[in-house]
Amino acid sequence: MAMVTEVKVNGSEMEANTEVPPALAEKPVGLPPGKYSLIGWDMDTTGRRLIDEICQIAAYTPKQTYSQYIMPYGDLNPGARRRHNVRVVTVGRYRMLKDMVSHKILKTKSEISALTDFLDWLEKEKGDGSVILIYHEPRRFSPTMLLEALTRYDLLDRFNSIVAGFTDSYALAADKCKATVKSVSLRVLARVLLDADSLSVDSAIERATAAYKIVEHLAQGEQQEVSASGESLSASKDMVETARVWARPVHTELEALANLKKILERQNTFRPVFAPLLRGARGERRRVTQLRRLLADHGLLYQQLHDAWEKQQLAGLEKQLSALSVSAKEEDIKELIEILDSHFDPAKEPKGPKPRQPTPRSTANTNNTSGDAEGSTSDSQNSSSQNSPNKTNDIAAGDNSLKVQEPIAAN
Repeated sequence: MAMVTEVKVNGSEMEANTEVPPALAEKPVGLPPGKYSLIGWDMDTTGRRLIDEICQIAAYTPKQTYSQYIMPYGDLNPGARRRHNVRVVTVGRYRMLKDMVSHKILKTKSEISALTDFLDWLEKEKGDGSVILIYHEPRRFSPTMLLEALTRYDLLDRFNSIVAGFTDSYALAADKCKATVKSVSLRVLARVLLDADSLSVDSAIERATAAYKIVEHLAQGEQQEVSASGESLSASKDMVETARVWARPVHTELEALANLKKILERQNTFRPVFAPLLRGARGERRRVTQLRRLLADHGLLYQQLHDAWEKQQLAGLEKQLSALSVSAKEEDIKELIEILDSHFDPAKEPKGPKPRQPTPRSTANTNNTSGDAEGSTSDSQNSSSQNSPNKTNDIAAGDNSLKVQEPIAAN
């Protein structure tokens, strides 16, 4: 299942779940009434950073599908390889994209060629109206990545003339199904709504198809007629209306992208403080990114805090960080003050994020009191595959480095 006008954040790390706008942060504003064509859409990328590359772009309608693999300049990170079951291999002097399930070399194009072909395909499908792209993500990552890539190749104006907005079936399902299901992941919704017990979500075309069918199912009225396969040949009026109301216009996603870049620029100023702390364990890195984001969200800059410390030492830091008390916890503010004070004062030993106490579940795993807990013991790993956790399509809250480049003209 990102989203560069390349703003550099050298070596800093971005967790997708803290940087990209969440699907449920606010209800979409919708699109004005009009004629719209609905297309399921998704992308596979080399990672979850803003500068990562697209490696597959796919789209679905009941009549036509589009799928194209893209040869990235960089390799897929380990998480992306596991999610998409593809990797970059070198055969002789050539780099190729390989399917790790079928072990076949995939036919690829360059990113600009694939995006141009994708726009050609969308133009044919839109008819005399506009397109609404339907996707399924807990974070608005794919629209961000797509718009960034289109901006990089000067294709954004053409895209705006074809596509009116994006509809996230995750947000729609979370609202419509909140009383009946606890999770609105693709696998759960496919099983509950589409009677697809073994849906694969490794490939972008599979997720695009599922997202379209989920919106179709949720929008179905009692009188709607569907084909024998349970799938209407074209989007019904109810489906178009549902997608229209839950759509985010393209300009809204562009505003979210611009805001994200500003936050990343502010985060980059704190590189002298947090870069050494990002070399720790995964839990520590996650904590560091949370603390760094607090500073960036409130518009604070490294030089601003350094000047405050030079003038009033600890009191100056406390005064500057007092604004965080509106949305941050007291323990977060205290931890930030300790980290910053020890950084600015050469006489003090540098401090990192405080380790968190283990949760009851992790304690049970350590003591081997829960045989079926995730990753509890080697015995559980040797048990049947029924006890193995399933892969999900949700964006993992992992550590991902974001290296955005110095502001230059141009995902």
